Amino acid sequence: MRFQIPDFRFQIADWETAITSARIVLVVALVVVLDSSSRGESWAKRSEQMNRTELAAAEARQRSAAEAKERRNKLALRRIRPAMPGVDWDADPTAIPYLLYQISKRTDLPVYTDNEGLDLASDELFEHTVIYLTSHTRWSLNEKETENLKRWLERGGTLYLDDCYCRGSPFADCVRPEVSKLIPGAEPIPLLKTDPRVADCFKMIYPTSWPGEWITRPWLYFLLDDRPAVFFSPNDDGCAWEVSTPPTASNPIGEGIGHGGENAYREVIYQQVTNWILFAYTH
Repeated sequence: MRFQIPDFRFQIADWETAITSARIVLVVALVVVLDSSSRGESWAKRSEQMNRTELAAAEARQRSAAEAKERRNKLALRRIRPAMPGVDWDADPTAIPYLLYQISKRTDLPVYTDNEGLDLASDELFEHTVIYLTSHTRWSLNEKETENLKRWLERGGTLYLDDCYCRGSPFADCVRPEVSKLIPGAEPIPLLKTDPRVADCFKMIYPTSWPGEWITRPWLYFLLDDRPAVFFSPNDDGCAWEVSTPPTASNPIGEGIGHGGENAYREVIYQQVTNWILFAYTH
């Protein structure tokens, strides 16, 4: 990366001021270069570490939490940690970090990664725009979680629910009753391209197929004040985002985890969710 030092000879009479200004330009350039290289190194190291076979889910979460905490003006997808015991909300530990990595690479937009579980009863919920819940098991929100999440949805938040079994499960069975606590009277609506409320959902930057058109099943969504506020995928999207080896020049999406599908399928899922998250942030 080259940086041009401005010619101050005819712009500033005071050479001391000129030298100071030139130094500032050099320092800023150096910071940009170092920041860029350190972030690349961080991802490379993190990719290598997170894909060790002996890496525990807790360690993966801890490493993700070490990312910079500044989240303003960055795309994020935060994982929910329900208070209910026995909910394996932290399945697919590499899924969200690598999804956000792909979104950043594909859009050139900055992303914020924090793989720690989000407490729905805390005020931290209101610092996020889009949140995500997956599990193989039954789940339920307590009174405080429901109250907080309901207010968050009313303020414009978007909830992404993802069935980790991909074939119907206790998780899927809980979607409708739990959403009805958040949005009384809301009914699930098939997410179809003919629906004008969601017509742009999967074509924000990629002209990709929609869920249900190729291999997968259609998503559902729930309206709040005529806004799609809760989305449900029955397709275990998180497993497609996971990696067993990090991205390389010859394989920019990395190798999946086997049951996450072949790379052609994973690429379609990455395209779909990149489209979706941009839709969620703009609608």
